[in-house]
Amino acid sequence: MKPQDSDSKPGPNQPDSGITLETIISVGVVGWLAIGMVLMGLGIW
Repeated sequence: MKPQDSDSKPGPNQPDSGITLETIISVGVVGWLAIGMVLMGLGIW
């Protein structure tokens, strides 16, 4: 579930930045999907 982007971050010296960015993006996407599904389920959208 975690594809290693060797093109973007070939240097493993800074795993914090890559993990942080990917974590924020993943959480954001999952959160938006969950909110969208809930809103569509409630009929708000």
